[in-house]
Amino acid sequence: MKQLKDWFVPWLLTAREYNTAILDKAWAKPDYGRLMLNENPVPPSEKVIKAVTDILTKGNRYPDSMLRLRTRLGKLHNLGPDNIGLCNGSSEIIDCMMRIFLQPGDEFIISTPTFELFPPRAELAGGKVVSVPLRKEDLQYDTDAMLKAITPKTKLILVINPNNPTGIFIDDKDLIRFCETGIPLCVDEAYLDYHPEMPSKDFLLKKYPQVFLSHTFSKAYGFAGIRFGYVVGTEEMVKAFNAMFLPWNVSLMAMAAAEAILDNPDEVVAKVKHNNRWMEIFTKELVQVGLKPFPAHGNYMLIDATMTGKTTAEILAAGLEMEHIFLKSIKPIHGKDGYFRVTPGVDEENDRFVRFVRNYFGKK
Repeated sequence: MKQLKDWFVPWLLTAREYNTAILDKAWAKPDYGRLMLNENPVPPSEKVIKAVTDILTKGNRYPDSMLRLRTRLGKLHNLGPDNIGLCNGSSEIIDCMMRIFLQPGDEFIISTPTFELFPPRAELAGGKVVSVPLRKEDLQYDTDAMLKAITPKTKLILVINPNNPTGIFIDDKDLIRFCETGIPLCVDEAYLDYHPEMPSKDFLLKKYPQVFLSHTFSKAYGFAGIRFGYVVGTEEMVKAFNAMFLPWNVSLMAMAAAEAILDNPDEVVAKVKHNNRWMEIFTKELVQVGLKPFPAHGNYMLIDATMTGKTTAEILAAGLEMEHIFLKSIKPIHGKDGYFRVTPGVDEENDRFVRFVRNYFGKK
């Protein structure tokens, strides 16, 4: 008789894991600073909470297609409701785009380092992940190298803008070079709301129907636990995603929360202001002790501490011991260990991080 694992599709056993164990540790230690994930530390407003509570009275009913919400989101991109596909956070877009475009053996081109959920979901569709390192001199996308990596098996390309974890924006001219290949391209704009002066790349859809955008309310909107996101694309592209999404993938509660916060844009403005103020403080403090912070265009900051001789593991352990703060581990980049990432928390947590920087890196 076959063992259970012999019934699994073979790529299930070889795919990388996206490990969320840090969340168990964080929930178990609520007094520790949660500076390790790109969460928004500011909780939902009373208006959002009331909207969610009110819709619970209709929680016995299935949701509709949420035309009103899709129309509102479409207007943000000068598009119609059929150009918007709603989903259970942008992680659902990541999963579905792999299953839409990749068959076993097909290739998916990404930069590295990147958001660590992309490779496992590609591999769980049987795809092959082709990782191209960022440029060594500035950690910008190596557009030339990514284009050279294209083969007849390439079926999907990813560009995160601003990039995670480096926080760097890609130049339009380089982005258009990817568009000109004709290969499906995901432009992930998860963190764009932190810098509203930077426009969305929705204009690309008019000329390049193979391009689609990924958006989430988990970051600037603060809905990481509510789970809401949306994909922007041509009507044909959105139909493909809707076919792959599960029916009723967005709950009435998530819909109500999304509508409530769209009704109150000042809530997002305040959350962005909190984040960006602390990013300026972090930058100043890190530079003063000789570290190299990269530009923070999202709610995360990549920090180069390789010049100290401390490994990433040592830095994370010291943060936990000295100030009870969780920081994000970053694997070696171009063979150099000692990178880590921080996300601003509430004021008290951020003060702890500043103390850690001064005491751990500043004292010789």
